[in-house]
Amino acid sequence: MTALAQAVELRDRYTGGHTDRVTTYAMLLADELGMAAADRRLLQIATPLHDIGKIAVDDDVLRKPGRLTDSEFGHMKGHVLSGVDILQMIPGLSWALPVIRSHHEKWDGSGYPDGLRGEAIPLAARVVAVADAFDAMTSDRPYRKGMPAAAAFAELRAKAGTHFDPGCVAAFERVRPAVEQFLGREAAVNRQ
Repeated sequence: MTALAQAVELRDRYTGGHTDRVTTYAMLLADELGMAAADRRLLQIATPLHDIGKIAVDDDVLRKPGRLTDSEFGHMKGHVLSGVDILQMIPGLSWALPVIRSHHEKWDGSGYPDGLRGEAIPLAARVVAVADAFDAMTSDRPYRKGMPAAAAFAELRAKAGTHFDPGCVAAFERVRPAVEQFLGREAAVNRQ
């Protein structure tokens, strides 16, 4: 599983460490939500695979140093279905498919690929959606600097109930000290 997750990061140097950070955030959130130990263990394995479908995204889109066009974004959105195609070929990983397929669904039904809404979105996918978005906002990209954690938390709050499960956002707010402590450790390591 780790090798599969690392395959994506090796293709895109700008997202190095993304899967580890998203997994850390997802586990903090799952613990705060009181998810059962078995569900947390599955989440810990599935989360690093959430972007595995990016293996199938063309390099000129995946590595584009600027904003994507609508057509390019449409191609990028296909990574969730490509991820499902890849993982369903591996015996015993069907339980991870909801995270792979649904981590870009939105609470109001405007997400993709299925337009799921509210609690129809699997809880593990809702957890990964918050963790993934937070990391995307706080990480540097070739076309923009990452925002401070306070701004990313504000953005999550602003989109709770539309993009994100409001219960997941509230729980992520409660683990904010641990998230900020982790970010501080990451920054210190990166400065060395």
